[in-house]
Amino acid sequence: MEKMVNREFVHKRQSEIIMDLDFYQFAELIDIKPDPDSHFIHSMSEPYSEEDIEDEVMHNWLGHFKIKFHQLHASGHMSRQQLTDLINYIKPKRIFPVHTQSIRNFSEQ
Repeated sequence: MEKMVNREFVHKRQSEIIMDLDFYQFAELIDIKPDPDSHFIHSMSEPYSEEDIEDEVMHNWLGHFKIKFHQLHASGHMSRQQLTDLINYIKPKRIFPVHTQSIRNFSEQ
């Protein structure tokens, strides 16, 4: 728990943080108080449907906080080389692998 962050941490460092937020966590925005003109990237692998009620609710939340919406369609995972290139380009201080068969390769670097 010592490495856990709270809403104040996220609010104060918004320009430094990428946050993963799914549909059922939009209420977290109330406490975080995102800056207007923040960005929300909606990435999905399923075809877009205008009749989706979750989509309407999501846009209501984003509109309320004046968050800019960006839609991307993701059809699959990055290749190992694409992921390596992205990591080298961003130069993050830490990497937290989620779906991997060998965490050893990441923790040693």
